[in-house]
Amino acid sequence: MLSKLNNLETLDLSGNRLGNNILSQLDGFASLKSLRLEYCGLEGTLDIQESNNNWMKLNELYLEGNEIESLGSLFHGKEGMKLNKLEVLSLRLNFLNNSVFSSLVELSNLKSLDLFFNKLEGAIYTKDLNVLSNLEELILSGNEVNGFIPSQGLRLMNLKHLDLSGNGLSGNGFNYSILSSVVTLPNLKTLRIDISQCNGLIDLYGLSNLEELYMASNSVAGNDCGFSLQSLGLFPTLKTLSLGGFNINETTMASYSHNNFTSLKRLELWDCKINKNLTQQEGLNLRSLEELELSYSSLPSNFIQVFGPLISLKKLTASGIDGNNRPPMHGVCEFTNLQELDMYGCNLKGSLPMCFSNLTSLKMLSLSSNQFSGNISILMSLKLLESLDLSSNQFSGNISAIQSLTLLESLDLSSNQFSGNISALESLTSLQSLDVSNNKFHIPSSLRPLFNLSKLKYLHADNNTIHADDHEMSHSSAPRFQLSFISLSCCGSVGSFPKFLYHQSELQYVDLSNTYFKVDRFPFWLLDNNTMLGTLYLVNCSLSGPFQVPSHVHSALSYLDISNNAFGGNIPVRIGAHLPFLAYLNMSKNCFNGSIPSSFGDMSSLHLLNLSNNQLSGEIPEHMAMGCSSLEFLALSNNKLQGTIFSGNFNLTSLLELELNGNNFTGMIPNVLANCSDLYILDLSNNYIYGEVPSWIWNMSELAALDVSRNQLFGRLPQWRGSASNLEQVAMADNQLEGSIPRAICSLNLKLQFLDLSMNSLSGTLPSCFKPVLVREVHLFKNKLQGALPNAFHDSSWLVTLDLSYNHLKGNIPNWVSNLSELSYLLLRRNHFEGEIPIQLCKLDRLSLIDLSQNNLSGGIPYCLKVSALNYVTEQYILHRSSNFNISSSTSIEVSIEYTVKSRSYNYKRRMLQYMSGIDLSCNKLTGEISFETKNIMKLFTLNLSHNSLTGPVPRAFSNLKDMESLDLSYNNLTGNIPAEFAVLHFLEYFNVSYNNLSGKTPERIGQLGAFDESNYVGNPFLCGSLVGKNCSPVTTPLTPKASSGITEDHGFIDMDAFYASFFACYMMVLLCIAAVLYINPYWRQAWFYYIQMAADSCYYFVVDNFPRNFCTGNM
Repeated sequence: MLSKLNNLETLDLSGNRLGNNILSQLDGFASLKSLRLEYCGLEGTLDIQESNNNWMKLNELYLEGNEIESLGSLFHGKEGMKLNKLEVLSLRLNFLNNSVFSSLVELSNLKSLDLFFNKLEGAIYTKDLNVLSNLEELILSGNEVNGFIPSQGLRLMNLKHLDLSGNGLSGNGFNYSILSSVVTLPNLKTLRIDISQCNGLIDLYGLSNLEELYMASNSVAGNDCGFSLQSLGLFPTLKTLSLGGFNINETTMASYSHNNFTSLKRLELWDCKINKNLTQQEGLNLRSLEELELSYSSLPSNFIQVFGPLISLKKLTASGIDGNNRPPMHGVCEFTNLQELDMYGCNLKGSLPMCFSNLTSLKMLSLSSNQFSGNISILMSLKLLESLDLSSNQFSGNISAIQSLTLLESLDLSSNQFSGNISALESLTSLQSLDVSNNKFHIPSSLRPLFNLSKLKYLHADNNTIHADDHEMSHSSAPRFQLSFISLSCCGSVGSFPKFLYHQSELQYVDLSNTYFKVDRFPFWLLDNNTMLGTLYLVNCSLSGPFQVPSHVHSALSYLDISNNAFGGNIPVRIGAHLPFLAYLNMSKNCFNGSIPSSFGDMSSLHLLNLSNNQLSGEIPEHMAMGCSSLEFLALSNNKLQGTIFSGNFNLTSLLELELNGNNFTGMIPNVLANCSDLYILDLSNNYIYGEVPSWIWNMSELAALDVSRNQLFGRLPQWRGSASNLEQVAMADNQLEGSIPRAICSLNLKLQFLDLSMNSLSGTLPSCFKPVLVREVHLFKNKLQGALPNAFHDSSWLVTLDLSYNHLKGNIPNWVSNLSELSYLLLRRNHFEGEIPIQLCKLDRLSLIDLSQNNLSGGIPYCLKVSALNYVTEQYILHRSSNFNISSSTSIEVSIEYTVKSRSYNYKRRMLQYMSGIDLSCNKLTGEISFETKNIMKLFTLNLSHNSLTGPVPRAFSNLKDMESLDLSYNNLTGNIPAEFAVLHFLEYFNVSYNNLSGKTPERIGQLGAFDESNYVGNPFLCGSLVGKNCSPVTTPLTPKASSGITEDHGFIDMDAFYASFFACYMMVLLCIAAVLYINPYWRQAWFYYIQMAADSCYYFVVDNFPRNFCTGNM
């Protein structure tokens, strides 16, 4: 077969994995002049075992993109090929080192040599290079070359193009002395070079024949690489000058100000600095300059004068220049011959200058990523425009000015404030690309205003208002365009699919997400009509009904996302056969039921499969576990799947993320997952998996997130000696694990960010070596941990949540808690902590919830505690925090926090926690008065200080806590009145001051206080008022008039003397009986004296609370 190709002159076998043997197999092609073996899997040393030298006519050889380390005997030696006519040799993107030059000495006629991005390094000996005397082009870019030996030894007299750029990216590249090697090349026309080490001005004397110079400075900090534009006088034939990273030396400009650099046509200054304002007399005279690029340079405000009158300028690019020295727009308007103007990202503000109407020669205008505002009516005179980019500004109003720009081929109005309709686009019949996304346009779903744009191929209209076209049904005409790309995602409700889609047959990309169609079936006809369609996004489109595959095999579709719809029924059995080349398939958040089709196993190119949040049942098909060998992401979470996980054959060894949580899987954690060496996320939570945690999990070096919570795992946590040190999230909550936490957990100290071992039966203490420095959340509640709170979190300054509730920890709360500067949730409920609450808690500015209830804490409450909801923390802090909770865009483990509110315990997840703030110090032995700095708790929602021994009055300052919802001060020794100001606490839903020593009148039944009954005040014997059913008015007896003087008082039939004597005798007898009983019974005696003491105290506080202070002190 190959013998018939003897006369072949050009052969391209690129992109095939042919291997080294292909060279010998092609030896018979005697007529070959051009051979391409790019990316063919050639590797190592290229040795030719037998050669008839039949490539004598070969002129061009391309070996790019292989893994060649040495040319061996390919071009020399007894068996080498005598390629005497070879002129072009490309060896770019290989692994060749400096020895390659000695292998090329036989190629005497070589004119072009390309060694881009190999492994050349250090200095190159010129002896081997000079042998290639006919060389006209030499490319050594992208290596680590830093010079030539000897430095002036290059003798390539015919060399015209030399590329030394991109060397020394690691810092060891050319210094300015390399130019002494280059000046020995008299015929050099084009030079590309990067200078890594430079200090002072660059001297290019001796390169007078240069026509193109591309030079960049990669100077390290402290080195200034300068260049004088006046040195252009040394290059009478220079046409293109490109400088990057230089300080342009302006000190000598005045002496050369009258030089006419008539040869220079193109000047590029990338990331350069000109610091001095110059007058027009001091500037250059670049009258012939046609292209000027000043991107990302720091320029004086009158930089245009630096370059003199640019009367020939056709293209000006000034993107990203220093925003503090914005270019004078009126100066730009003087370039009336300008055809291209690019001022991207220059921080320009205000309206477009009126003088823009003078730029009538403009064909391309880009003003994107500035802060322009106002309308664009000034642009209507630029009738030659072919490309217009106004994206990412603040333009507003309608776009009627656009309709006169009939030559436009590309129009980008995205990310502005434009409004109205798009009818002005009807006249732009040359338009090929249109982007109006992120505006306030009202766009009909039919796209009728665009029907006449026959050349339109690309349409972006995301994030506008898409509305149904009321006249679509009355018009049956088809659009003249055939789109390749359309994106109409968000927003609007349009009913059925627009008819124009039925007429499209060349679509390659379609995104209609977040536009509500309310259609009861999948638009399979889009796939049938568009055989080149590669991407289809129909996310959140209100689609329902069954999902249908195309009638024929669709070989182009690689991305399909129909998530967040209402599709139901079974997934088609032959989905894998009809869509065999899918790489990305997302069918999550629908209503699919039935089993997972085994034909998914036919999708050998599938990288992502997401079927989560459906109603799928049955087992994972074995054929899928075997056939989808390229699968990297598999999400089947929140379905009704059952059976053992991967019980059969398994070939998903490329998995990076596996999410099977929220199903009914049983059995043990499958050992076949140990073969997934690159597994990054493993989520098996919320299933019925049992058995012990396998030790191989800790040997998975890439595993970053592990969640096996809420299963039936038992036994001890295994010890390990593997390399699980990359674990960032570990969750094993709500299982039946027991024993102590192994010391091996200390290997996670440097990476661990999230730890949840709660609701198990773990005992013992935390290992002393466990000191996670980056941890954000720690959940160990409801275990059996013992001992004092260890120093494990002493240096965990990033810690946000510490939940150790419901354990058996004891000792004092350590003072190092003040080191936890990011702490928001401190939960130590129901342990055995004792001692005082550390004053160091006041140093924590981020606290939202603090729960120290049901311990043995004593002493007073720190007055300086600061508590506020995260909702009130700065937005920047929220974004910083949330970004640290997510190690992947697809998963984040979330744990609820138990907190008591309104005398009931609730579980709050992160979304609600950001609105919560509270203090719970109940059920301790706290004493002293309640004293808080009100400004530190202004946003407090809940406060529970019940079941302590607190004294003093109820703070009136609590009436300033306007957001308070729950306040519990019951079972203390509080005294005084209940502040009437509490009536202004309009959000108060729970209030309890029962069982204290409060007195006075209860608050009036107004506001929220009217919702509370006697049970909220019971146990306060000196309270009165309607809420406790006790009248607060003193009891008075009617006054009787005294008898008239001189009239004898009549006592009726009572003998008053006998009455007084008998009353006194009875009274004494009662006292003696009481004394005798108290003497005989010590228990009654103790109770009696206690009662007397309480009565005396009550009388005292009654007097204090109901009479003026000055009366009580005797100062009237």
